[in-house]
Amino acid sequence: MKRVAGKRVLITGAAAGIGFCTAENFAKAKAELIITDLNAAALESSAEKLRDLGAVVHTRVLDVSNQQAVQDMAKWVIEDLGGLDILVNNAGIGHSAEVSETSIKTWKKLVDVNLFGPLYHMYAFLPHMMEKHSGHIVNISSGQAFIRLPLWGPYAAVKAALGTMSEVSYFELRKHGIMVTTIYPFMVNTGFYKEITEEAKTFGAKMSMKLVPYYSMSPQKVAKIIYKAILKEKRIEMVSVFNDLGLYANMFSPISVAFHWGSEKLQNMGKS
Repeated sequence: MKRVAGKRVLITGAAAGIGFCTAENFAKAKAELIITDLNAAALESSAEKLRDLGAVVHTRVLDVSNQQAVQDMAKWVIEDLGGLDILVNNAGIGHSAEVSETSIKTWKKLVDVNLFGPLYHMYAFLPHMMEKHSGHIVNISSGQAFIRLPLWGPYAAVKAALGTMSEVSYFELRKHGIMVTTIYPFMVNTGFYKEITEEAKTFGAKMSMKLVPYYSMSPQKVAKIIYKAILKEKRIEMVSVFNDLGLYANMFSPISVAFHWGSEKLQNMGKS
């Protein structure tokens, strides 16, 4: 069981949602926190809440898709703060639309934030972690990597790429004393889906987003699962049984056909 008291932990996208709730768990355990986000006001507000829990908290307004900004931040953490023990790549953006309706510009943004964001952070801190022969990298992928529903193709594809990279890194970095944990959250009831709901075009898509609070998990519960997975140094955390079902559905053809037929019916609701 990993001990995190006194450890320095960096969490991206930590102004709200899963990122903030994960930071709360570390704050209560007396870890030193570095939290980053694009939203400066929300970031400072969240930092104050974490300081009220007794934690030492550093903040950095950061665009994770800006490689130079990530490198500059990593240099600050290593040289000024004394290094990093745990990196949690949580920041991400959502998107829901058919592949044919998704512009190349949107694809690039998804890749820049959801894939290159974590990669920039890994590359920025890996030399430091390899030098001290210790460290823990946590990559937050998505259950959409397994539950491949219509309207979620671009988002799922990028998150699946992140998951694959992260899982392979576990085996490659062990010889350097570095642990890698890959997390696959199920649907989480946060502001993450607000813009997606507004962009949804079909009745079925709008309804599936509006019903998120009824079939999703709370960010507090997901953050607790993530925190425990880090303490236990788990290689993979599937978070929800629904992700396991999605994984098995794609492995067995008859189940996969039925699973995706049902999702297609939902997507087409209201078209006729």
